[in-house]
Amino acid sequence: MTSSTDDVPQKDAGSFPREQIRTALDRVLASKDFKGSARMQSFLSYVVDEALAGRTEDIRAKTIAMDVYGYDADELARREGVVRVDAGRVRRKLKAYYGGEGANDPVVISLPVGSYAPEFQTGVGGTPKTRRKFFVVGALVGALLLCIGAYMAVTFQQEASPTLPATDQSSIYDVSPNRVEAMNLCTSGRDLIFPVVDLSRLRPALLVFETAIERDPLYYCGYAGAAQVETMLAILQFGRPIEGELLATAGDNSAHAIELAPDAPWALSARAWFEFATGSFNKAVNLTKRATDMAPDDPHIAEFDALISLYTLDFERVLSHAERYRTLAKDSGGSVAGNALGAAQFHTGEYAATIRTYEDTIASGGPFGPISTAYLIAAHWNKGDQAEARRLAEVFEETWPNFPLEALKTRVFADPAPVQDLTAAMRAAGWSSGNPTTAE
Repeated sequence: MTSSTDDVPQKDAGSFPREQIRTALDRVLASKDFKGSARMQSFLSYVVDEALAGRTEDIRAKTIAMDVYGYDADELARREGVVRVDAGRVRRKLKAYYGGEGANDPVVISLPVGSYAPEFQTGVGGTPKTRRKFFVVGALVGALLLCIGAYMAVTFQQEASPTLPATDQSSIYDVSPNRVEAMNLCTSGRDLIFPVVDLSRLRPALLVFETAIERDPLYYCGYAGAAQVETMLAILQFGRPIEGELLATAGDNSAHAIELAPDAPWALSARAWFEFATGSFNKAVNLTKRATDMAPDDPHIAEFDALISLYTLDFERVLSHAERYRTLAKDSGGSVAGNALGAAQFHTGEYAATIRTYEDTIASGGPFGPISTAYLIAAHWNKGDQAEARRLAEVFEETWPNFPLEALKTRVFADPAPVQDLTAAMRAAGWSSGNPTTAE
């Protein structure tokens, strides 16, 4: 983007005609690098406008947080990190633009590291001498960056989790030991989340994600993972005062994940799970579909998508993804999605398929827990295998005598009718619901 400062010295806005800077800004905003990114366009437009108005010294994270993002004074301390992240994105987009379609622009806009005030310089296409120097230097720097990028990409892929989306591994300028450590922690935390009814796993998982946030508070994965766990803990402890507290924290964390990484599938999935838990089913469905479309091979995204689809009674969506769930379960996990498939098959009357799906999922390492056992009891009973249904009902009574199956299922299903179908068959097989109110 730049060449020697002897040829293209940095200047403030007053060094160029106002119309020339406006034209330069319009070119950048209309470029492929910025087009479609309203957040980055707003950020750059604001700092350039402030510079043109002579308020360069007033451009700070706090003013951007309030004027561009609309945060109030109480949110500033927590939101300034978002401004720093977005400033880095704007810098990279500017580098990409001036290294490509803007290479011959007469005025170059830059955002120096450590500052939010833009600087302006004569474009590299201003003179033949400068143009030649730019191409030579650019070629050398480009070759060097390709070598460094290739090395860092290989190293990064070895250290970071292969289950994280590839887009998270592309910003090599932001890679740091703390970032890599946070990503590895997030991967470990994801592995602890399921089975969802096991509080002894969820609480350590939350601690792992909170540690990831401490390691790198400007990276989204810790917030996304924490939001998912907090939402689950809230669901499992429904009816208690702590439910509201957990959901409030989950709402903040999922929103922060979206702010830090608005296009990250995991961030979208975490927000979808929160929206579902708070009864905003349409928002949840739209968000989980976006996440799934962006990361169709991510088992973690698939698991939450399957749960949201199941509990919002979109059984056909779950059934339509049956082969994908089986592939994910075979290659990289996804047992929860398999269990959701078995439940969807039960609620559409495919009892034999329900039994096969649950048995296959359990045989491949999926959890044999109270929910999977409940569906097996009901499926065997409705299929006519009464002896097996009664045997499993006895297992359920002995192993999970206080598990609040009916209350929990009623809490998560958007309509109670499927729960009534499930529990009616279980009671016929000899299951007694008991009276616990939480999963603890």
